[in-house]
Amino acid sequence: MKDVRTDNESILAIDVYIVNTVGSSSTTHKFYTIDKKTKTLLTLPSLFKKDSDYITKLSEYIKAEMKRQNEKGENTYWVDDPTFEGFENIKEKQNFYINNDGRIVICFDKYEVAPGSSGSPEFVIPDEVVKDVLK
Repeated sequence: MKDVRTDNESILAIDVYIVNTVGSSSTTHKFYTIDKKTKTLLTLPSLFKKDSDYITKLSEYIKAEMKRQNEKGENTYWVDDPTFEGFENIKEKQNFYINNDGRIVICFDKYEVAPGSSGSPEFVIPDEVVKDVLK
């Protein structure tokens, strides 16, 4: 299956996903984000300055947001949880797309960082988190 997440003058972002159903279901996503102006497939590392510690910056923001949502009862994430191997850091090849507002959205598969009832969590990264490390 596929879903167009962003389609504007600059960006085309497509989510290609598979839903596996056997008793319960799991969903696996693969995002493709294309810069229409340069006609290139964007990768997460390609968005950031060389040797910038963008993985730590993004991971710290996401971890703080997970904790905030846990505390407010908005969702349940496996972060600082001794029962589960919790979220520590995003991967270099982490799923992402750029939304219509031009913001990076970091995406996780179902069960990757939270129970299945949370679906496939996404985190919109505020501009101020990445402004000093973006190209």
